Amino acid sequence: MLYRENGQFKTSYQADQQIFPIAQDRYLILALIAAAAIVVPFIASEYVFRALLIPFLILSLAALG
Repeated sequence: MLYRENGQFKTSYQADQQIFPIAQDRYLILALIAAAAIVVPFIASEYVFRALLIPFLILSLAALG
């Protein structure tokens, strides 16, 4: 990555065991989720929905079991 963990000290055990312990990782994931939920539905064509996103969703749910 382009950043380091230097200067990001954890003050509790719970903070040390986070899924995304680095603040930049949390911000990036939140931005990606927001873009997927807000931007993609407005710019995607009908082809993208029917041929790509729906099969991806179905196969993802099947993989979860």
